[in-house]
Amino acid sequence: MFAKSNFGLLTPSFQLFNLSLIQEMTTIAMKKPDISHYVLMAILLVLAIIVGSHFPQKALSWDIFGYYLYLPFTFIYQDLGLRNFAIVQDIIDQYQNTSSFYQALPQAGGYYVMKYPMGMALMYLPWFAIGHVWAMFSDYAADGFSYPYQAALYYGSFVYTALGLVYLRKSLRSFFKPITVAIVLISIVFGTNYMVHTVWHGQGLMSHNYLFFTFSLILWLTIRWHRKPAFLTALGLGASIGISALSRPTEILVLMVPVFWQVTDKETLLQKIRLFWERRHDLIGAALTVALFGAMQLLYYKVFTGKFLYNSYGGNAGEGLDLDNPYLWQVLFSFRKGWLLYTPLMGLALLGFVSLYRKMKPVFYALFLFFLVSFYVIASWSCWWYADCFSQRAVIPMYVMLSVPLAALIETVLRQKTWKKLLFFLLLVVLIAFNLFQSWQFLSGIIHTSRMTKAAYEAVFLKTKPVQNMQDLLTFDYNQSPERVYQQYTFETLNTYQLSFNDGIDPALDSVPVFAGKAAKLKNTQPYSGYIDIPFDQLGLDDFGLIRITAHAFSHFTPNKNPFFITATFMHNGYAYGYRSFVFDGETFDTTEWNTLSFLYLTPVIRKKKDVLRVQAFLKGTEPVYIDEIEVEVLKPKR
Repeated sequence: MFAKSNFGLLTPSFQLFNLSLIQEMTTIAMKKPDISHYVLMAILLVLAIIVGSHFPQKALSWDIFGYYLYLPFTFIYQDLGLRNFAIVQDIIDQYQNTSSFYQALPQAGGYYVMKYPMGMALMYLPWFAIGHVWAMFSDYAADGFSYPYQAALYYGSFVYTALGLVYLRKSLRSFFKPITVAIVLISIVFGTNYMVHTVWHGQGLMSHNYLFFTFSLILWLTIRWHRKPAFLTALGLGASIGISALSRPTEILVLMVPVFWQVTDKETLLQKIRLFWERRHDLIGAALTVALFGAMQLLYYKVFTGKFLYNSYGGNAGEGLDLDNPYLWQVLFSFRKGWLLYTPLMGLALLGFVSLYRKMKPVFYALFLFFLVSFYVIASWSCWWYADCFSQRAVIPMYVMLSVPLAALIETVLRQKTWKKLLFFLLLVVLIAFNLFQSWQFLSGIIHTSRMTKAAYEAVFLKTKPVQNMQDLLTFDYNQSPERVYQQYTFETLNTYQLSFNDGIDPALDSVPVFAGKAAKLKNTQPYSGYIDIPFDQLGLDDFGLIRITAHAFSHFTPNKNPFFITATFMHNGYAYGYRSFVFDGETFDTTEWNTLSFLYLTPVIRKKKDVLRVQAFLKGTEPVYIDEIEVEVLKPKR
């Protein structure tokens, strides 16, 4: 049988849940430790050993660098708007945090706005403070990025790892036997991508580890409040939801768990509404707490952009939510990053929803609805493979909620005949071993971090050494230079487009030689030329191609003294991505004749087929420049 559950509430209306499973909650702080307690301690010891023996080369780098910037530039440099960008550049030069500064977006007035919301920075704050005190009383630089800061955040993040598992165990012990909870903990930690993304290579500083903790707290506080509603519990629940949404805005969906907890039909929905009314002070307190966290971000945007709502991801329009075009199949089963291909054990958790529905219906709907909606959102992110990661890292926080149906399935199996139990646990052991092996392959570079294909997966399946021709089996590498791509493939010309400036000016009127008739005159009051827009689905390309762009320019000043560019980019809903600018050679530029510039542009990962390629000229200097006859040639690789 299932262990005692906690569906009962103080309000009489909820006593309708008086099923065989609806009993008073078992005391969480067990007076006598059980097997789940000892298993948890063993797991934490293993994870602590890994963390202690694998300090990352650059802890505060890439996305983590972006999460963290709020802290040093608030408390050390007093320049949250990054107006003195030289400080940022000096830090990057010294610590090699990122190869390109994508973590903040430039604004009018010389400000920068952080790309990422501030939730992670708030959770980093205790470790930042420890690192700062350490640095001030040591020989290390108190600059926010030296070793004390990195070490404090790296090891401090493990505190959240431990607390996440502690509160997950507490929640599961509310419903399930100790042996079931022990099996679930082992399965989640060693049978999924959880371990890779919490204790290896500094991944514990990423949002997935921190959100796993906040989700564990949300589940625990949801159970606790429904057992014994209290104002402070509601405030804790609001704070946990608020910090989760402030770390990753889509995580506001976790609000569905406490809202729909114990709701199974229309009648129980009405009972839940009555409960909320009876405990309206709790509800208002939780809502205000969530709003307080959100207000912090809105106020930050207002100060540095002049408006409360700001699309901080607009600087990279190549990524974003496309709710009308989810990548469900790819996220679940693709060889590139299929969740159930690389983390097949979680298929048992999904199967566990059947057991959860049959035995624990008051819990089922809240968790199942949250899973469906949240997974749909995760699968709607245009970069659905989530860059360099093992399996689907965005799903990791959801493992907290999925552990409940997984436990329900295990508890069901434990009541079956011996041979069925043996088969199930043999399968579980195989899946855990398979995950550990694939995790090792990933960490060893045998499984590529982001570009796997069916051919590549088959080539490395159960292999212990890298495959020699692996690069030929992977998806196309968009990080290459166009020139290198041009050398690797044979191309054919599909189409040629021309941008002529028939509505421009006659250069001869300004005593300028005529190239092909009228031309675009760029000046400081009109720095942009007209542009040519070509939708990707009209270029005739499959997944990638090269664009050869040729432009002609005249100026009495060289580009060294009067800079101007030819730009190429793709546009999505008014935002640019895959942007590149090209400049004429200042050393050979002839100020008495028309000059020709020809260059190659590699198409980026296209977000939507309707996104357009835009080519135009841009003047950064102050003296006039004349542009004429921009030609766009589409080159498609021959397969």
